Amino acid sequence: MDDARREISWGLSQCDVLKIADNELLFLTGYEDFDTGAAALKEQYPNIRLLNVTAGADGNHSYCGDLSVFEPACKLGGVIETTGAGDTFCACVLNYVLEHGLDALSTDDLHKMLRFANTAAYLVTTKKGAIRSMPERGDAARIASK
Repeated sequence: MDDARREISWGLSQCDVLKIADNELLFLTGYEDFDTGAAALKEQYPNIRLLNVTAGADGNHSYCGDLSVFEPACKLGGVIETTGAGDTFCACVLNYVLEHGLDALSTDDLHKMLRFANTAAYLVTTKKGAIRSMPERGDAARIASK
């Protein structure tokens, strides 16, 4: 476990955008509280500019600068399997960052980013497999805007 923490620590020291699961946050920081754990990571790794903590079917927290938001998961029913949901979430967040940058994100931007990423990740769970289940951007945007 110490070797894993050391290697993960090196990776965290190199990144600007981080997606970390709730159990990983606990493993690295010892904190179950997302706000406390995120603050600890941001203090230890000041290079991290956008930190997303995923809480599975509950939703996601995003921390950017002094901003902190929570967006509940998209729950419309019909989940078949969760393969690819995390990858889809990350891809959507990175796409949002590429389109909007990191310098001037607002609370509203973070909510929009998470809402879209949550929706796209949910849509992946409604089909079998990962690649074939990737939603079209318009489908995810339509559902996320409701």
